[in-house]
Amino acid sequence: MTVSTTRILYTLCAIAFVVILIRAYANVKGPEALQATLSQTEVEAFAKTQLNAVQSRSFDENIELCGIIFESSDATLGMGRKTGGSEATCDLIYYDEPGMVPVASFHTHGSYSSEYDSEVPSITDIQSDMASGIDGYVATPGGRFWHIDHETGTAHLVCGEGCLMQDPSYQSCSSDRIENSYSIESLAARLGKFDTRC
Repeated sequence: MTVSTTRILYTLCAIAFVVILIRAYANVKGPEALQATLSQTEVEAFAKTQLNAVQSRSFDENIELCGIIFESSDATLGMGRKTGGSEATCDLIYYDEPGMVPVASFHTHGSYSSEYDSEVPSITDIQSDMASGIDGYVATPGGRFWHIDHETGTAHLVCGEGCLMQDPSYQSCSSDRIENSYSIESLAARLGKFDTRC
């Protein structure tokens, strides 16, 4: 390799490095870009609409569907790509784009099965939102709509059975008492008593 070729290669490498630095710097958000401005009520209404729209697919394919709700720099809400999981899990795809602030996660609980305690958020649901630092919203086969507060580690029932689209195969269980809120501890206690027989 000649000296001239070596210089050209070094120059190209230096240019590529500068481009990488510029792109990395452009993706760094300023403190003002990290501030969500919309209220929880607005995020909740958006989450409810999005969950209701994917319930049917979740039932048909018997999978959990999940995603991230973000607030754009123009104070509008949007959502990232919906991800399909399995019957009982869904891995969220996180992202960090300039001008987009993640404000909540959302996911369905798939189709009705007497084998799963799917009318309440799971312990993992709460722990995941706490770890990610954003609230979460959950839709159940019975059409319940839950809000998970990542700061307190609690789940609160926003609206009950039939509030969202319901799985046609869903069977209400009169002996299953659904509380209006749960902590990780109370969900663990509920799980210890869960009976697949209604």
